[in-house]
Amino acid sequence: MRFAPLLLLLTLRASADAPTTLPLAVHAGADVTDAQIDAWVADANRYFEPGAVRFERVETHRIATERLELHDNRDRHRFKRDLVERRINVFVVDTIHDPWPSAATRRAAAREGFEPSGRLGGAHIVAEGHRPSTYVIVRRGQMPLVLAHELGHVLGAPHHPDPTNIMSYGRNRTHFSDEQLELFNQRARRLVRTRSVR
Repeated sequence: MRFAPLLLLLTLRASADAPTTLPLAVHAGADVTDAQIDAWVADANRYFEPGAVRFERVETHRIATERLELHDNRDRHRFKRDLVERRINVFVVDTIHDPWPSAATRRAAAREGFEPSGRLGGAHIVAEGHRPSTYVIVRRGQMPLVLAHELGHVLGAPHHPDPTNIMSYGRNRTHFSDEQLELFNQRARRLVRTRSVR
C-alpha cells in the first residue's frame, strides 16, 4: 500500500503531460484527399508537440471550385456561413489575393524588409457569435508551416519579431517560443474546459 501515493503521483503527472487534442473541421476542394489533410495536420502538430497540444481532423467538407480563389477580404468572410460549431474550422484554398493589405500585414512584412506581395499564405478571421470565435484560411501550397502559424493565432499568439519564430513573417521559421507553447497549452485546455470545442 505504501506505493499507492507514488502511483497516484505518476498517474497525475502522466495526465498533465498528455496532449490536449483539438478537433478540426477542414474545408477543402474535391481534389484534396483526407490523407493529404492528415499529413499536413501531422506536420503542423510537430511544432505544437512541445506544448502538449495537438490537432486532429474529425470531419471534412468540400468547397466548390469557384470558391477556391479568394479575391478580397469579402471572400474570406463569406466562409462564415460554412462554419461548423465547436470545431476549429480550417479552409484550404488555392489563392488568397490581398489587394488592400492590413496595417498588421504591412508592419509584419516591413520587419522582414519587404513589401506585401498582394497575396497571402493564410488568414485568421474573427467570427463573432461562433464557438470558437475565429477560423483560418490557408493556401494549399503553404502547408504545413502557414497552417501552424494560423493555428497559433487561434490559440492567442500575435505576430512575433524573431524571424525564426513561426509567428513571424520570416523566411526561416522553425519554432515557437517557450512562452508561446505555454500560452497554447493554456488556451487549448480552456477551449476544452469551456466546451468551445467538442
